[in-house]
Amino acid sequence: MTHGNGGGYYTGVSGSSVPRLLSPGNREEYNVYLSHHAADDLGVQELATHFQVEGLSVREAADILRAPTYDPETLRYRQAVFNDFRTLPGLREAFRELLPRFDELATFGAARRDATSALQQTIWRLGELELLVECVEKLSTALDSETRPESTALNDIARYLQDMRSRTDYQTMRARLPELRRGLQYKRSVTLGVNLDEKLRPVEVAVLDINDRPFAEQSLIARLFGYTRDFSVQSNVLSSPIPSELSTQPRSRIPLAPLFQEIEQLLSGALRPIQRELRAFVHENTAIFRGLRVEAAFLLGAVRLAERLEGMGLPICLPTVHSEGHTETIEGMYNIHLALRSEKRGRGGDPVVVNDLSFAPDRRFYVLTGPNQGGKTTYTQATGIAYVFAQSGLFAPGRSADIIPVDVIETHFPTGEHGSLDTGRLADEARRLSEIIDAITDRSLLLLNESFASTSPHEAVSLASELLRVLSETGVRGVYATHLHELAVRCREFGSGIAPLTAEAIVEGESAKRTYRVREGSPAGDSFARDIALKHGLSYEQMKARLRNRGLLRDGRSPDHRPDPSPRDSQKTS
Repeated sequence: MTHGNGGGYYTGVSGSSVPRLLSPGNREEYNVYLSHHAADDLGVQELATHFQVEGLSVREAADILRAPTYDPETLRYRQAVFNDFRTLPGLREAFRELLPRFDELATFGAARRDATSALQQTIWRLGELELLVECVEKLSTALDSETRPESTALNDIARYLQDMRSRTDYQTMRARLPELRRGLQYKRSVTLGVNLDEKLRPVEVAVLDINDRPFAEQSLIARLFGYTRDFSVQSNVLSSPIPSELSTQPRSRIPLAPLFQEIEQLLSGALRPIQRELRAFVHENTAIFRGLRVEAAFLLGAVRLAERLEGMGLPICLPTVHSEGHTETIEGMYNIHLALRSEKRGRGGDPVVVNDLSFAPDRRFYVLTGPNQGGKTTYTQATGIAYVFAQSGLFAPGRSADIIPVDVIETHFPTGEHGSLDTGRLADEARRLSEIIDAITDRSLLLLNESFASTSPHEAVSLASELLRVLSETGVRGVYATHLHELAVRCREFGSGIAPLTAEAIVEGESAKRTYRVREGSPAGDSFARDIALKHGLSYEQMKARLRNRGLLRDGRSPDHRPDPSPRDSQKTS
């Protein structure tokens, strides 16, 4: 599955390559196919909320998580950058401080496009130049510190900035910045010549001079004693309303009277050479920071999430990436959603249970059974999340991980009790499974959760058996969580590579204590649904006692016996 134009670098107007944090240059981008069903079933949008830092929206984080890569070189490239962000706090802090500046550069670009005059465009260009110099100097300093990054991406960025700083045009612009700023700041007033008609009405106006000082009203004392000073006038100075901070309202226009518009055009004429000089330089050299904004913010959010999980005592690791034929293992895997919900509940909640996952030629696809509410769905979802994180170039939730990148991640989770009004739930399930069969390859990951639960157990086993036979022949990896224990017992009949997993439970009389640990092997008993019914008071004895307490059942009488009618009912009968 190939997406994008394959470029690992942004390209400036001069054709120069601008390095990126999440993709190496000169390589085609291979993104995992992650359907919107899979993204919803794995809770990608919710996970993205935990990446939020200044300069990154939930949508931007979710977009990156929805497009992991299955190219081993790109994966290792991203991992190295993530590891630098994680181990170099000084570099991390520099990026965090610069994120608002990267965002401002994008804002200046939008403001410049909306500017209607050369004067406004020059002001925005000059603001961009100031920000550009600040970003180049601060980021260069951070990358050239004593503890240098090890990743190719950050070293490429360091060299790119070093080359920029050594160029004559950058040095010239940086040196001229105070002069250019003064050139705008010191244009404070104009002297006008106004021609009047025979009725003393102004009919013509001309600019006589542009001054570096503003006109001001002459003070009362100066008028009384006849003092005169340059740029002071005896008449009132009238003003036109102007936004207090132009930089905070880049899309607004200054409300100028026609006369003021004429003055602006005259000033713009003097500034057009500066505007042309800034145009090409600023646009080309700010491209690197416009590209870094989202990627750097995403990595900062990932590091913060990793630190949260480690603070809870949970392990994280950088996965080792292998090619085909290697056994895949994730030791100590856990569900990040469950971990974060546990953190929210506080120390009084149950500890997060970790489990192992292993894919090999003789066990590529698992049939996972066990008691109801025993952790089957949690484990199945955790598997998908682990691959999304690992193939995004981030950490894997576990002590160690060896993975072979997958090209498709597909899921088939319950969509509710009922299907559409036209088809019904089973038909919706069948249609969705048909789409999945068309999407997966022998290098894909497929996660099924209670598929075929909408039909009878006998029919469900028959349908699931046929599906498992096909999956065995394709070689797809995955997990099928189901309450159909017969499938786990018979899974070897469906072909090579299909193996049983079970969520353990400790039997205590008629009930079972869930351990939430998953092990290889067939289930030892049934789904232990009765103890859940007992927990909710749904055994025959419990329901009978509850109804008796409400006066609907009485001792010594059958459940069908209705209570004697009330006196009012007797009167009505009589």
